[in-house]
Amino acid sequence: MTAASSGQVGARGAAAARIAAIMAAAMLSGCAVAMLGGAARSGSGSASAPAGASSGSASTAGKPAPQPGDSSISAAVRSRLTANSTLKALKIGVDTHDGIVTLTGQVNNLAAKSAAQAEARAVSGVKGVNNQLTVR
Repeated sequence: MTAASSGQVGARGAAAARIAAIMAAAMLSGCAVAMLGGAARSGSGSASAPAGASSGSASTAGKPAPQPGDSSISAAVRSRLTANSTLKALKIGVDTHDGIVTLTGQVNNLAAKSAAQAEARAVSGVKGVNNQLTVR
């Protein structure tokens, strides 16, 4: 082997080693992000909680705290649903997060499903309605 060809082999080996190092770093950085994201979603880490904050109960673990006004929006939607003669006999679940109302349960027909959505949209502060009502 000549000196020129051994220099080319050494340069190729160094380039391959750099590429392998870059690929390994890229893969590992994705793992760290995934691991940290999972810890943040689990609600088990107390390092990110402000001093004096409670870690929450088991029923709210992993769920973000509702925004101020979400509970009053839910109450107003429930009130409108019970005021509607077509909907008051139905058991429709109402949950609000960040102004988005989610309706759950069963209704008798598509008209009742649409009416429930319209009642929810009519409430002040509602940004959107996620209508998950099913027709029996």
